Amino acid sequence: MPGPFFLAPAAERDSLMKFRPWSLAERGLLALWLSLLLHAALLWLPARLGQPAAHAGLLVRLAMPAAAPARPAALPGARPASAAGGEASAPAGAAPREADGRLRLGADIYYPARELDQLAQEQGAITLPDVELDGQAPPALTVLVFISETGRVDGVRFEGAAPARLADAISPVFGAASYQPALKDGVPVKSYKRIRIEPQPAAALPPLSH
Repeated sequence: MPGPFFLAPAAERDSLMKFRPWSLAERGLLALWLSLLLHAALLWLPARLGQPAAHAGLLVRLAMPAAAPARPAALPGARPASAAGGEASAPAGAAPREADGRLRLGADIYYPARELDQLAQEQGAITLPDVELDGQAPPALTVLVFISETGRVDGVRFEGAAPARLADAISPVFGAASYQPALKDGVPVKSYKRIRIEPQPAAALPPLSH
């Protein structure tokens, strides 16, 4: 004998009838919305994950060739040997050139390497910073460092044009350097050093965060 049969309340029956299977058109519309959301997420993620972008910069590492060993003092009456550092052509727009390769900075005359018994020597390591640039690394630069008879740096100039960002990064470093002054006839004198700087790509910078 069958058991008792219970009817659900009318409100509950109406609720159960609403959960019907989705039609093919409804499923297609849902799939379309999910696809659009997925593509939007894929377009948004690269900027958040730090992938390279068009506005990424170039990090340039500034390197100096190894310093030449100090020149021994010349014998009395002997003419100092010629040094490559003092034989280059006159600096373009850096400082007026005097006779025998000397340079003028303000009212003072600075001797080239070939006139010195002993070159000015750095009293500490000179470390140049990495510089952020737009585009490719520039060619090598030539820096003129004017050193007083006390070893203080009186000025920093460039031969030819130098990118503003490089000049702003290099000048303060050499300007704050300390030197053992050059000697001429056994006496400390003003001199200048011609230093070659070679910019080299260090790494690509990450893009700006969004």
